[in-house]
Amino acid sequence: MLFRKDGICYGTENDENVVINLAFVFGIRYKLVDGAQTKHRTAAKCISGAGRRDALGWFRRICPHAFFCSLQADLGIRERIRIFTFPVTVWLMIVQRLSGGTLADAVAELVAGNGWELLEPCSRVRRGAVSLNTGAYSQARMRVPVEGARQIAQHTFEYLHTAAPRHSVRERAFLMDGTSIRLPHTAALLKQYPAASNQHGDAHWPIMRVVTIHHVVTGLALPPCYGPMYGDNGVGEQELAEQMLERLPAGSVLVGDRNFGVFSLVWQACSKGHDVLVRLKQDRAALLTEALAVNADQSVEWQPSARELRAHPELTRDIRLKGRLVVVQGELSSEPLYLFTTLRESTGDIASLYKERWNVETDLRSLKEQMKLHSISAKTPDMAASELMLAIAAYNLIRAVMQEAARQAGIQPRRLSYSRAQSCFWPFIRLLSTTSGNTPDFEYHWQRFIRAIAQCKLPNRSRPSAPRAIWPKRSAFPTRQTSQEKTK
Repeated sequence: MLFRKDGICYGTENDENVVINLAFVFGIRYKLVDGAQTKHRTAAKCISGAGRRDALGWFRRICPHAFFCSLQADLGIRERIRIFTFPVTVWLMIVQRLSGGTLADAVAELVAGNGWELLEPCSRVRRGAVSLNTGAYSQARMRVPVEGARQIAQHTFEYLHTAAPRHSVRERAFLMDGTSIRLPHTAALLKQYPAASNQHGDAHWPIMRVVTIHHVVTGLALPPCYGPMYGDNGVGEQELAEQMLERLPAGSVLVGDRNFGVFSLVWQACSKGHDVLVRLKQDRAALLTEALAVNADQSVEWQPSARELRAHPELTRDIRLKGRLVVVQGELSSEPLYLFTTLRESTGDIASLYKERWNVETDLRSLKEQMKLHSISAKTPDMAASELMLAIAAYNLIRAVMQEAARQAGIQPRRLSYSRAQSCFWPFIRLLSTTSGNTPDFEYHWQRFIRAIAQCKLPNRSRPSAPRAIWPKRSAFPTRQTSQEKTK
């Protein structure tokens, strides 16, 4: 049996269903060379990737074949028919992040059949002879452009966030915070991301500074902005946060801690149509008003300082930012919280919304521990950036399933544990990938999967608050020294 694509005939096994399923899943128009009728087209539609509800079904629905075609055309990506095409490589990089595995583990998933709907009908695919070797996959990963990975992460967020309601202030709020990622010690990465240095010398590991923004209700993450943390070209969190404002949905509410309570960032956020809720340092709050008593709530006008005028030439002395200064008592210390906001909600609502800022700390912990972003093993700056962006896309896939499970259970998505949800995610996905999307078995396993995610609730903790502290980590091995240090 043969079918035709772009004037080329491809052979398959002697089964008409194989031809029809391949052609429909790949999104191509075909005709049987021997003139057979397409009588199974309706059945083929039922098992297509767009109708599936397993992990690959989520991925295909969010990033369909038309999206990848448009993205490849915009970025000028032209590739021949092969196993590790651009969509297949992106899918495997997401699989690798979700499973916490290696390149060999990701290729093994493909050989086992997870993701075959994305494959192009090359000769190895038609023979079912996909190799377990990782060389071709490693080379394909290096062909993924950084801009392509960023657009995939942005598209994933926008697709999933569009379905969420945005009526209340909480549903429009986003949490912002910064972190750092350790990179391997290579010449290319050290040139782009210098290591830290002090009076004792240079450190070993290159460090990347990252700023992320997460939705308050769902935990969905926008594509982060990043840059070097040290060196002559080092960037601060405020500078990266200003770049993130371009990616926020219209009419959002930006929530940040004291590090982001600076005039330049707040002014840019308000000028783009967003509301803000940021914590100020006491000395900066004292410049706005003299009344800093607890439970105070008064209207203020914020103007840039001389230092900010020198650092930001676009600002002028006559700029005034109108808002409110709300003073509330902190829970973890005796120091009050000085909150500047442009919102009109009550003092209690403002304090409750800022209390949600702690969620971004747990979101960053999930990214670093579950998505393995505490350290990226890429050897080049472009590969490190692509890994970061696609890790955010993988993180949002888990958040989307958690959002669906929370909706069916009638609870808030934040009540579910991300680590437990991801732990039960992949075993169920392997099971669902072996069943057809149009059988009672698939629906049975899918509902079990959703119920299992809904059961991953966080406990209702009633322990007293404690100040933040870090236990020192001791090592049984001596600190590694360079050859120059050993000779001293």
